[in-house]
Amino acid sequence: MAISKPSLSELKNHNVEVENAFNENYRDYLDTIPQLFYHNAFIIFSNGLEARVGTIDSKWKFFHEWKRLTELDHGNIELPTMLRGICKKENFLDLLENYILYDHSDGKTVKIMARNHQYLGVNQAVEMYRNREYVNGKLGVFWHTQGSGKSYSMLFLACKIRRKFAGLPTIVILTDREELNKQISDTFENCGVLGNVKAKSFIASSGDDLITKLKGNPSFIFSLIQKFNKPDAEPIYPDHDIIVISDEAHRTQNGVFAENLLHLLPTANRIGFTGTPLLRDDNITARTFGGYVSIYDFKRAVDDKATVPLYYENRGERLKELKNPEINEEIAAVLEQAGEIDASQQTKLEREFAKEVHLLTAPKRLRIVAKDFVRHYSDLWTSGKAMVVCYNKVTCVRMYNYVQEYWQKEIEALKKQISKSMYQQEVQELKRKLEWMQQTEMAVVVSQEQNEIQAFRKWGLDILPHREKMEKRELDKEFKNTENPLRVVFVCAMWLTGFDVKSLSCLYIDKPMKAHTLMQTIARANRVADGKDNGLIIDYIGIVKALRKALADYTASPEGGAGSNDPTIDKQELIKHVAETISAATAFLKEHDFELQELIDADTFLKLSLLRTGADTVCEPIEIRKSYCTYITTLLKLWKFLDRDDITQEMKQSKDALEAIYKELQKKRKHADITNLSVAINAIVDEHLELDADNIVAESGSNRRFDISKIDFDLLRREFAKKKEKNLIMKDIQELLQERIAQMMAANPSRINFYEKYQEIIHNYNAEQNRASIEKTFEDLIHLTEELSEEEKRYLREGFENDEQLSLYDVLFKDDLSKEDIKKLKKVAKDLLGKIKSMLKTMDHPFDKQETKASIVIAIRDLLWQELPESYSDESITYYRDAVFNYISQRYGGVA
Repeated sequence: MAISKPSLSELKNHNVEVENAFNENYRDYLDTIPQLFYHNAFIIFSNGLEARVGTIDSKWKFFHEWKRLTELDHGNIELPTMLRGICKKENFLDLLENYILYDHSDGKTVKIMARNHQYLGVNQAVEMYRNREYVNGKLGVFWHTQGSGKSYSMLFLACKIRRKFAGLPTIVILTDREELNKQISDTFENCGVLGNVKAKSFIASSGDDLITKLKGNPSFIFSLIQKFNKPDAEPIYPDHDIIVISDEAHRTQNGVFAENLLHLLPTANRIGFTGTPLLRDDNITARTFGGYVSIYDFKRAVDDKATVPLYYENRGERLKELKNPEINEEIAAVLEQAGEIDASQQTKLEREFAKEVHLLTAPKRLRIVAKDFVRHYSDLWTSGKAMVVCYNKVTCVRMYNYVQEYWQKEIEALKKQISKSMYQQEVQELKRKLEWMQQTEMAVVVSQEQNEIQAFRKWGLDILPHREKMEKRELDKEFKNTENPLRVVFVCAMWLTGFDVKSLSCLYIDKPMKAHTLMQTIARANRVADGKDNGLIIDYIGIVKALRKALADYTASPEGGAGSNDPTIDKQELIKHVAETISAATAFLKEHDFELQELIDADTFLKLSLLRTGADTVCEPIEIRKSYCTYITTLLKLWKFLDRDDITQEMKQSKDALEAIYKELQKKRKHADITNLSVAINAIVDEHLELDADNIVAESGSNRRFDISKIDFDLLRREFAKKKEKNLIMKDIQELLQERIAQMMAANPSRINFYEKYQEIIHNYNAEQNRASIEKTFEDLIHLTEELSEEEKRYLREGFENDEQLSLYDVLFKDDLSKEDIKKLKKVAKDLLGKIKSMLKTMDHPFDKQETKASIVIAIRDLLWQELPESYSDESITYYRDAVFNYISQRYGGVA
């Protein structure tokens, strides 16, 4: 890409800072630039005066996007910013030494240079490591949105630390899935970071192998978090640094394996990488890694063109009420024919009803979705590849079959259209589309499970051809290849996270999701690719409710301070409630002839046997099972708010044993076979289900699309954060448990009226699928963002220098002020803020000492008394004095 040549006068007129930047930053090492960058140099300045323009290839185009000198900058693309960033001597040499990689993946060599956000973020992480002795091993949370190059950021960080610090630390890269572990280790290998050694040599094959590697000093270790499976292993205190880099930190730090890691490596430094922000109550992640070390959010990535905008389109259909109440009798008959079902089957069946499984997977409904998908995607045939997210594995195969059927019908319709067309230009375009449709291949991508062939056959489906395709071909590589005809995949869990396909442009969602999973899933379509202007999210299920919840949850402070949402009045009360819950659960087990302490004290083999015995003890009847589960879910909810210093060894042992029994119960439920019942109930629901044809989307162009990137997630997060949540006063733990147990008993599936239950489900489903309400939700969010943006600019309109002055003015403002009074009040706000900030600079912890607090109060009172307009009564001075002091102490309470 050629760059127009700027004249010297144009450069000087542009900004004096540019000329200064030439003299400061270029002159000393100007002559080295051609040798360093060869023909890739985009601008070469000769003698600091005359501009000579070269060429720039695509590998270096991000020089134009050096928009910030710090992460706090709003960002601009002016030449001085680029010069002060890239061309500052220290930065230039840093970039050259530490931020260029050569990736040899797929038989090609690609030059990778850090983008602006990667350079800033990684350097902040490096500084945290430099000061590691002061942060107790917590290097922070590195939140860079999906698609912004987190894997390369890990590489840059690891390489720079090992290059710039003495002692050659061991760097442990943690993931929680085999495919992610292979992906990141292959990236390190392909970029030459591992030398001539294959990545598999650095991968921990087992828990024992991991410990062996950690006792040595290898440069890198790649491991699953699950390999930290030795709770009783002796802690390792190496004479060198160990740095743990956790990918998708919010997933990997909430469990026994993470606890084992901290036990095994008590002196390790830890940094967490995540593509989504911490949830509001995610105390554990913040407690493990500390606050945010770097933030590169969704909106900023779109603004910087690191990712493409995502558009949202709702295409869900509405349902009519079930035809008649006979469904109740028919489902009851199916259950009666099945005979006795155990508690695990009953619990699993109840979960299906609660999750609306049979409603959402009814064949009539799936056919409607499949038909609409074919029409919609075939209209967008030049846009890129598509992913269809289905409810479960069975539904993936069903949807695949239905789509094949409608795809062939669309091909036949297209052929007829070609034969009838009278316009040659239209015929040529239609023929190209026909060829594309005939060449397009589709695939089901789901994980394998035991007895899947028999399970699918009960549904009248054959998984074998799909499994053979998944095993014999490298579908992931084919789908990533833009030219490959594999253009549509049907998934339910696989490929939703950690799988980047640049050419994926259309994501069709027909599965309820929330929080991290939802945000990570929609980001599958935000990767930058040639010819791709945006990604498109097509919603058949109504994810807006979950999106609203995610927005509300993503309100953790940028500092990631744990404990800001502590659910108790004080920590001692929380510890007391945890202890009471453990005692209550232990007593409950004892009432049913099981001693928890025996499980805690048992060795490995006896422990497994006692674990199964404990699960059997509370498995049946259903009332006992639910009571026990209520104790444990309450315990786990409270537990996450504890700091590690609050937990005694006895508490941890009891909690782990209670949780192990609970997980054994979940395992029983998961493996309970209710396939025959589900098939029968699904058929009954499908028979009685009617679709409201009037509300089914007919044409692609009839739906409104919303640019999700227009919703300023960061602005919304900050606004939510302003609203201080009141601490919850917890009830007596026994009352809380009894209340929850009573609620769960009321939902016993053996007594439920299925007809009423499904009527309620349909009502709720329709409420979420109402297109008008969904559109209003997005409009409200975008409107709120605009209002907040305008509020941030208000201080300029009011004639203030910053938002601090405006805030103090708002504290002092009252109704019925004259124009002259308002003018005086603005001066008071400016003078008062200046005086207070000057005082604070001279004080040490001013709000911790009575004498300094008193001096601040007196200063506020005196200035208000002297300068407030006469319309403020003498009696009101005290009120405004206190209001100002409260505001100042809250805003500047951390000033030292």
